Amino acid sequence: MLTSRHRRERLRWAHQHVHWTPDQLRAVLFTDESRFSLQSDSSHYLIWRESGTRYHPSNILERDAYGAGSVCVWGGISLGGRTDLRVVPRGTMNAQAYRDDILDAYVRPYAGAIGDDFLLQDDSARPRRTRR
Repeated sequence: MLTSRHRRERLRWAHQHVHWTPDQLRAVLFTDESRFSLQSDSSHYLIWRESGTRYHPSNILERDAYGAGSVCVWGGISLGGRTDLRVVPRGTMNAQAYRDDILDAYVRPYAGAIGDDFLLQDDSARPRRTRR
């Protein structure tokens, strides 16, 4: 979810680069990750039903007692192409995993193909800023 700070930072970046040419923007790799839940994230359901139909099959929602799980993926896009999607093991990424699994494996080869003008535009999440 974007916070108001995230929105301000993204708007500021857009204003600073509004006059860039397509060739300049082609060197920018935008990256982010997303989590996809295999069931609803909400434990509260509202069901409108007729009186006396509480246990009618159409009013019952089956749930996995242990949770259906989720998957987290990382990817990057630019005007000139995209990275492959990377499934994030265990659904979380610390600074070391980001360096080893993302920067070394995906971003560096992409940057090498772009050249000296390459610019990584990530979401500035804490694991991407931690010094280790």
